[in-house]
Amino acid sequence: MTRAIAQTYNVAHDYRGHITTTIFGLCVFMAVLYAANIYRTISSTIALQETETKIASLSSVVGGLDAKYLDISRSATPMALKEYRLSQGKVSIFISSPASLGSVALSLHER
Repeated sequence: MTRAIAQTYNVAHDYRGHITTTIFGLCVFMAVLYAANIYRTISSTIALQETETKIASLSSVVGGLDAKYLDISRSATPMALKEYRLSQGKVSIFISSPASLGSVALSLHER
């Protein structure tokens, strides 16, 4: 038993530098991996915040354009159209659906 302990001590003593270097190398590798993951997380968070800011600004612009569209569409009356020498369109041909179509075909067509 004493001989096994002594032999283990000698082997560990002989390879102590290799063991220490291996452990230190693994620690450095894990630290670099950790730093890369932290950097990736921070850059993704910044990109997400920038995207959310752009979405908010575009949403406000779209809201403003929507309000302008509604105002313009309200002002498009037949009298206002006559000022620009425009007139309402007239339906010249109306295509009716044949009676042979079932109610299922009609309901799917109108979606």
